Amino acid sequence: MQPVPCWLCGKSLELRVTKGGKYYVVCDPCGLQCFIRREMGMLKLEKLIKQLAKKCFQFEKHTESLFAIQAKLREIEGLKREIDTLNDKIDYFMPDKELLRARDSLQKRLNGLLKIFEEAVMQQRLDRSNL
Repeated sequence: MQPVPCWLCGKSLELRVTKGGKYYVVCDPCGLQCFIRREMGMLKLEKLIKQLAKKCFQFEKHTESLFAIQAKLREIEGLKREIDTLNDKIDYFMPDKELLRARDSLQKRLNGLLKIFEEAVMQQRLDRSNL
């Protein structure tokens, strides 16, 4: 049977069957577990899998986008931590110019990343309003 994409990370998941004949999927990276226990859910899942196979849905493209966004979010968090670390090291009365320059450089990169996300959100809102 066609694999099912994880709706959290996009990884292809193997559709498994319990001893009782019920479907389930497990995503090891996310820890997601999904059990389909009712007949209607199993029929809808089978229908979804057939539709995905017919349309050759490109989950790989969306997965790459998701991973790129997650990487940028991790970079943002790392920049924030590093800025906080530098702020703790900077003496208020006699600041080290090199530390200030490093902090300001990190802050500019952080601001640039946040601006990219803001622009993407605004573009998405525009796209939705044009539908």
